[in-house]
Amino acid sequence: MKLESTAIAELVGALDWPEFFLDGACAGMDPTLFDDEDRRKSNQAKKICQGCPVQTDCAQWGISNEYSGIWGGLDAKDRARARRGKGKFITMEKRREDVKWLQDMHSNKTAEELARKYGTSVRTIYRWRKKVA
Repeated sequence: MKLESTAIAELVGALDWPEFFLDGACAGMDPTLFDDEDRRKSNQAKKICQGCPVQTDCAQWGISNEYSGIWGGLDAKDRARARRGKGKFITMEKRREDVKWLQDMHSNKTAEELARKYGTSVRTIYRWRKKVA
């Protein structure tokens, strides 16, 4: 049974940013400030997170969905420690890629088009489509 377009749309909708982010102390700020590659920026971002009304929700969301950056005052190492023993971790970016792939497999695009897009053979596309059918 193939997924209908409404089911795929629901999956895509579930990958949107949570609404609580709109209430965060960081709302409207430059998102590059929350990259965790620069220690100075990281410290500044963590200060912004302190006392934020959605800090706990943001930290939990980051633990579940993000590999890098500052989320709820936690950097990548903090979130990795929080995830230990909780199974496989999949980023939101990877989930979005998976949904796009799934949309492609259920689309009207030809196997030839998809083979070019994914750098694989037409035979593989047919196998993938059969697997998700």
